[in-house]
Amino acid sequence: MAIAERRQWGWAGTTEAFLETPADVWLEALTEHHRDLNNQAPSGSQSAAWKEEGEVMRASLRDVCIAEPRAREWGVAFEYELPLEGGRRPDVVLLAGRAVLVLEFKQAPLATRSSLDQVEAYARDLSEYHAATHGIRATPVLVLTTGEGVEKDDNVYVTDPAGITKLLVDHCAPGAIDLAGWLDSVYAPLPMLIAAARRIFQNEPLPAVRRALSSSVPQAVELLGRLTEEAARDGNRVLAFVAGVPGSGKTLAGLSLVYERVNKMSAATFLSGNGPLVEVLRDALKSKVFVRDLHQFITTYGRSAKVPNEHVIVFDEAQRAWDAGYMHAKKGVRRSEPDLLIDVGERLPDWAALVGLVGDGQEIHSGEEAGIEQWHDAVRPSRGRQRWQVHCPKRLAPVFTEVETVAHDELDLTISLRSRMADHLHDWVALLLDGRLAEAARQAEKVRAAGFNLYLTRDLDDARSYAWSRYQDQPEARYGLIASARSANFLPKFGVDSSWPATKKVKLARWYNEPLGHPQSCCELKDVVTEFGCQGLELDLPIVCWGSDMMWTGREWQIREVRTQYKLENPEQIRRNAYRVLLTRGRDGIVVFVPPSPLLDHTENALLASGIRPLPAQVAATAVRSARG
Repeated sequence: MAIAERRQWGWAGTTEAFLETPADVWLEALTEHHRDLNNQAPSGSQSAAWKEEGEVMRASLRDVCIAEPRAREWGVAFEYELPLEGGRRPDVVLLAGRAVLVLEFKQAPLATRSSLDQVEAYARDLSEYHAATHGIRATPVLVLTTGEGVEKDDNVYVTDPAGITKLLVDHCAPGAIDLAGWLDSVYAPLPMLIAAARRIFQNEPLPAVRRALSSSVPQAVELLGRLTEEAARDGNRVLAFVAGVPGSGKTLAGLSLVYERVNKMSAATFLSGNGPLVEVLRDALKSKVFVRDLHQFITTYGRSAKVPNEHVIVFDEAQRAWDAGYMHAKKGVRRSEPDLLIDVGERLPDWAALVGLVGDGQEIHSGEEAGIEQWHDAVRPSRGRQRWQVHCPKRLAPVFTEVETVAHDELDLTISLRSRMADHLHDWVALLLDGRLAEAARQAEKVRAAGFNLYLTRDLDDARSYAWSRYQDQPEARYGLIASARSANFLPKFGVDSSWPATKKVKLARWYNEPLGHPQSCCELKDVVTEFGCQGLELDLPIVCWGSDMMWTGREWQIREVRTQYKLENPEQIRRNAYRVLLTRGRDGIVVFVPPSPLLDHTENALLASGIRPLPAQVAATAVRSARG
């Protein structure tokens, strides 16, 4: 018997119920579901596609039930909506005994890369975020209604309608999954940072994602909350650090500490020196209180006798705080930002808790190269400081030689949440930027196996077409062009205007928050954001436009020196860090666009040798874009 309709799927029931349901009744269920979700009737082409899909599935499942009689009790769901995912809906999810198969239908003779990646992502996310599918590797199947034969492309099976029956029989597993329980099971994707901030701001709980729980984010927030409470109770001054790889949830941990844990017992504030992050979050939340500008805070309180109301001060990117030399050049003050912030902490009556979030290899600005050592200099007793206790990850403890220090494993976040399952991504980027290409290639296999796509193209239109096609059914997806700020003399001639005047005009709040169709949205794939505009933020798919400021010579990376107003101690490391930021912004994958210039031929070879795969040619970008409206 069919399970009653619900808004989360178009039709669901056993195989037997599906075969007994009249085609017009089944089609009306999908039509009503579409109206509920989109507030409009489906297009004629969509209805025609469903009719064809229904005919193919009926014929295939009839044959399956003859070969495997137990298949009559299998569960099947059409147009199952992935909750909190902006309308993403696999065409068919089949519970074949204890196996889960995800089928996506395309009215095409050949598989495109975007279609393959789309169905693979459905299977990946069900395995990762759907509680009833945990521990089951969902099998992605792309059905080409006008294709021929069956083949496997990496993890995805590609089949014509005639091949579905054998695939289902071959992949079913003994046992059973209760369909009603599966449909009602929790699906909890980790939201992007902006969406997560909205939930915290609205006092909504964040999803208890298996991946987030397996990282140290909840434990880190719990530990920091306890340290804050103890500081208030005992009248102590505490300096704590949370360190981690890009996308590991440091900012999320800081926001959660301030707005979920600490504010219940004491005033707290979250500061960020990342201007774009502040701008984007303020726009998304329609609030200037949730996140405050670090540099303005230091100007207000660090350079005066004023005392803030907050005893708990959380600040993002602690390793990027400005050193004394840069502060003198910018503000006329010969003291570092850490020194001034510790001053603020010492003026607070009775107690203080300062919490710094530390990113690995994220120093990209002038004045940020002194790193975490500045904080040791700021709190050491030999400078006449009050007694501070430092809490930090074990790897940072050796820095604080003159201060009482307690090391905690919970404060080291080593799992990337931004890249979903691609824990190996950051190791791959490090090996690539170190020039260890063979090792990087081995690491790239692990990255791809985790469902994170790595592509290279020398045709910008192909990159655009892939992105538009890949996310054509996901209005909340975000993808955009990003590039090094030092590529401004090279990239514009290839259609990527990364010049300072052009990037200065980009309204970052609009770029990140507006959907495709808005002229200032990142999804239009016109305006470019540099490492300064994307650090600390994320995209589902960044298109990384490679410049001439970092080129492979055939043996090593050649860094082009660029004059800056403030002398850099290590300009090569700053440039590497810029590309480290660019290459680690993605959640689903990255596309690297290498302009078709002979200057970058060796660079293309190096990137391919590191394990990035060529992006197959796509249909014309203008055609894909116009099809989307």
